[in-house]
Amino acid sequence: MNVGSRRVGDQPEAALFDVDGTLVDSMPRFFPSWNEAGSLHGGLVMTEDAFYNYAGWPLPDIARGLYKSHHGTDATDEWVAEFLATKKKVHAAREKTAGTPPPIDAVAAIARKWTSRGVPVIAATSGLRDHVEHHLAEAGLGDLFPSDKIVTAADLPKGRGKPLPDIFIEAARMAGADVTKCVAYEDAEAGLESAWRAGCEVVDVTACEGYPLPEGLRKAKEVQRGKRAWLVE
Repeated sequence: MNVGSRRVGDQPEAALFDVDGTLVDSMPRFFPSWNEAGSLHGGLVMTEDAFYNYAGWPLPDIARGLYKSHHGTDATDEWVAEFLATKKKVHAAREKTAGTPPPIDAVAAIARKWTSRGVPVIAATSGLRDHVEHHLAEAGLGDLFPSDKIVTAADLPKGRGKPLPDIFIEAARMAGADVTKCVAYEDAEAGLESAWRAGCEVVDVTACEGYPLPEGLRKAKEVQRGKRAWLVE
């Protein structure tokens, strides 16, 4: 389903893809480690609704939001780094048992379609690069998205991740494309906003047939769609 009226035609200059919740079904697997890490850092708790409202945000920004929601003050950079190191460790332990997330087949097929037609594809993600590269490879998408076709929030200046447009502007630059002639694929509101503000045609992949839509994300999107002040035609 397209968001807004922008269309770039049948041959975009590049196709830009979010990763978590777009190319791989990782979001439900990431949720538990937020609370496991929180229990080790002052008993911080994140509800499932809050988790999906944060969907698409860079991880340091989510950690800061979680801290502030409990303490009413801003977290230090040192606390954020320590918290995310704990989260990464507990998530890795979970993944050893559960395995890596599967591809979202409907979206992976779109990426392969564009590649077969000679359209460059780039991943634009708020995820951690080592997670992203490993998950894409394990999902059978590493050939489409090698390291040099991935841009992460950590590659941007601090504080310039989604929903700001920078990551999609950079992804288009990596492809040698005009961002206003690119199509972007996203699942979460922060990512949809980021791609729209960059100037892309924007596709919400959660409307794809067979998309594994988590209930928490469905609820969050239902509320967020009614607040789209950014969707200015």
